[in-house]
Amino acid sequence: MAINIKTVTCPACGAKVNYDENNKIARCEFCGAVLDMTEQYGEKKDRERDDMQDEQLRTIMNRMHVRNTGNNDPNIRKAKRTALIIIICLVVFGFMSTIIFSTVGAMRFSNAIKEETTKVIDTDINPFDKLTIKYTGVSGNAVGRLDDKNIHGISTLKKTTSDLEKLSNGDTITVKYPQDSYKDGNTIYHFTETEKTYTVRGLDEYVTDINEIGEEDLAALKKNAIDKAIFECKDDNFPYVEDSFEIYAIYTMVKKDFTKQTSVFIVSFDYTDDKSKETKTGYFMAEYSNITKLGDGSFKINFNAGGFNYSRESYLGGFTVISAHSTWDAVYTDVYLNNKAEWSIHEDFMISNTEAAE
Repeated sequence: MAINIKTVTCPACGAKVNYDENNKIARCEFCGAVLDMTEQYGEKKDRERDDMQDEQLRTIMNRMHVRNTGNNDPNIRKAKRTALIIIICLVVFGFMSTIIFSTVGAMRFSNAIKEETTKVIDTDINPFDKLTIKYTGVSGNAVGRLDDKNIHGISTLKKTTSDLEKLSNGDTITVKYPQDSYKDGNTIYHFTETEKTYTVRGLDEYVTDINEIGEEDLAALKKNAIDKAIFECKDDNFPYVEDSFEIYAIYTMVKKDFTKQTSVFIVSFDYTDDKSKETKTGYFMAEYSNITKLGDGSFKINFNAGGFNYSRESYLGGFTVISAHSTWDAVYTDVYLNNKAEWSIHEDFMISNTEAAE
């Protein structure tokens, strides 16, 4: 038989006792006590284990009994159902509350944004800050046009104005808004002004007195008019007398509807009559069209519906030959009498008013 040594504690002195589990009796080497291994450590242990298992089994059976009894009790089942219903209601209430609170919060946030967006803002503005008047045409026949820079849609508003046609420098134009405020989106603009008067300035003007262009430019025009007369006489083999050409008269004419301007230079010269061999006086006319004083003070001349800015060097060719006349009466009739109904005529220069009157 195999030996199986185990160790136990002596109940008398507490010393460790080694024994062969095949033996039912062991002796303590310290105090000499005899230990009954079967009673105390073998069968006793088995009984204790069996008792514990029996107790556990009884506990389980009791629990099962309670459960079975509870399931058969209608009051307990009703209580359980009630509790379950309460729990479900609480869960649903909590879920719905979450949804409601979330929706209310979202609506409040949306309303706050909407309120901020739709909040009306009042501000002052001058509707004339960006409004100007642009002009076309010359003084006396100019046309004005309102030029609004469309600040906050104000240019779309109807405005009343005084006459914008046949304008001259110095005329006034009154612009008026019929209302004193304007709404654009959620902003209300209150006008600090509703009426303003503009003075017409800077229009080009037809020259009504040729002396306006200055002495140097006028002298250049006179010289070129004489040169043109000499050239035409030579070209036609006209029997003119050398060094007899001079400016006899200058008339500046502006049509009464301000649609045209012309300056007529009349050149006198001597020539020899082929039949009588007498020396006589002839007249040659050169016409400068639409001499204009610009808004910046400089001058422009248009010729035959075309135009160019002239300088002292560019007068040559800046006129056309109207006709050549043998008497002053013919010239005076052609220049003045035939045009005075439609033209405002200014006599800029006359070499001899007495001779002209005769």
